[in-house]
Amino acid sequence: NSIESPVRRLRVVPDFFAQADEMRAVFDERMRRERSRGPESFIWDYWHVPGQYTYLRTFGDRYFPEPLTDAFLSRLRTWGRDVLGCGSITPPWFSYYVEGCVQELHADVPHGPWAYVFSLTRWDGRRFSGGETELLSPETLEFWHHFSPDEGLEARQLVERVPAAFNQLTVFDARIPHAVRAVHGTHDPLDSRVVLHGWFQYPELTTSDDIGDEKALVSLKLATAQLARRLEGADSVTGVVTVRVEFGGDGQVRETRVLSDTLVANAGDGPAPATVLERLMDALGGLRLTAAAEGSWAIVPVRLSSGQQDP
Repeated sequence: NSIESPVRRLRVVPDFFAQADEMRAVFDERMRRERSRGPESFIWDYWHVPGQYTYLRTFGDRYFPEPLTDAFLSRLRTWGRDVLGCGSITPPWFSYYVEGCVQELHADVPHGPWAYVFSLTRWDGRRFSGGETELLSPETLEFWHHFSPDEGLEARQLVERVPAAFNQLTVFDARIPHAVRAVHGTHDPLDSRVVLHGWFQYPELTTSDDIGDEKALVSLKLATAQLARRLEGADSVTGVVTVRVEFGGDGQVRETRVLSDTLVANAGDGPAPATVLERLMDALGGLRLTAAAEGSWAIVPVRLSSGQQDP
């Protein structure tokens, strides 16, 4: 398998879950019932915050049959660990959007470094407009750096729109102001924007099972704790980096690979994000793990915010 490039802003994954049709069938079967008296028909919360949010939601980890829920959450956690270096998630919301439903621009900073949206929307056959996830474009976030008095701007240059295609996982830096375009043209839940959504939680040091030895684990934690010294003066950068480190049988590092990287320049003088990342990779390349087995690995997270390093 080819190695994917690091996730830095946005990742869209088509055909994400093998049982997506089964999940959608559960929703369809419940919404097609007429005069249903089953408790599952009365679990929706009309979430309305004037000027900000309007949609219907319920608990995504309670809506579907347990085996289906477990399979989906396992797939999401495993993907998050292997691709983002983030193996923990918040419980998902399950939502649908009909006429007038919308999310206005906002940012999810307190919840975790990455937001996720998994779509069960029959997007290709939809009869409504809107429903795309919108993110402010990089040029908008650094508007005056890219401003030209000779060029006009339209929405396609100010925002990035991601359609809610069926069985698609969309993951993005939760700090980026984002929205859901207002849905118009349908009052039918069966023809609506249907998604599970939530956040990947801030990552922790994760290792292969063969680094379960307490002495080796303590050694690794001490070594990664020294990273803060190598990143002194990095208060000009904020974000999260996760790096997969692979060891040989002699305990030396065989390979380091960035999984995800949300570093961006912040206020203040200091090194650029690329320089900070280079320092970090140099430091990780010098790690030595006692009693490591060939093929041992660790996923090392580093969080920088306002000059504070938190490996």
